[in-house]
Amino acid sequence: MRRCRIESLGVSLPRRRLRRWGSVRHAVEAGRRCLAASHYRPGDVEVLVNTGVYRDRHTCEPAMACYIQHRLGINVEFQGRRTASFDLLDGGVGMLSAAQVLAALVASGAASVGMIVASDANSDRQPDPGYTYPASGAAALLDISPRADVGFGGFAFETLSDRADLYTGGVSLAHRRGRVMLRRRAGLEEAFLEAATSAVAAVLERERTLRKDVDFVVPAQISPSFVGRLPAAISFPRHKVLDLTETMADTLSTSLFLALHQALRGGLVEPGKVVLLVACGSGITAGAALYRV
Repeated sequence: MRRCRIESLGVSLPRRRLRRWGSVRHAVEAGRRCLAASHYRPGDVEVLVNTGVYRDRHTCEPAMACYIQHRLGINVEFQGRRTASFDLLDGGVGMLSAAQVLAALVASGAASVGMIVASDANSDRQPDPGYTYPASGAAALLDISPRADVGFGGFAFETLSDRADLYTGGVSLAHRRGRVMLRRRAGLEEAFLEAATSAVAAVLERERTLRKDVDFVVPAQISPSFVGRLPAAISFPRHKVLDLTETMADTLSTSLFLALHQALRGGLVEPGKVVLLVACGSGITAGAALYRV
């Protein structure tokens, strides 16, 4: 079976400057860096999926993917090549969900090259204290792997719908221009761990992979407590689980791919290694995927 690989990654890290960047700018910056690291040109991208949740001015329609596609200069003319762009909203699991979609499209031959982008930024002048995510962006270019032993394996997702009220968010219209309101209730981290445990077990069984054959686990950096408790929950030794929480805050939809970018850039994950990706988000949903570097 043909595998889909991550051909290049690009990130736009949280800024510590006075002037804030919005979600579109972070997504575009990550996309530009991703293209700069790739041998593909913007016009080669056939599908663009945006998975960011919190947007500039709380925009719902049209899809933010359209703005990002235009600013990246990806087939914006009516003549010539066309690019399908759309939003896929799945919270903290969004980029992993989009990877599954693009992997299926690429493996089936429906598309040759696809891009995933994500960014979250709170445009409120006085953000609600419950919103703690630094603005950031991440992007990944996916194509068919030239090698059968490199790329994505299986994906698995687990949703605990009976506990969806542990983590809720929305835009309150009681405030002028709207205001993002997030609520996290007691038991959220336990629900994340439970869902992650089920998703990891499912993907390992589906791929007939033993835990000892996985070299590294890259989770979303949700919190020091979550990452610290994750090894025991999914039955992996602590030294195999990447913990960047001392230097990296939870950035919601970009967290998993920011961590993966750091692991690859820092040489923590070398070619030939098998990586288990784990993400969690609202729903309560967790996703897991196996990736061979």
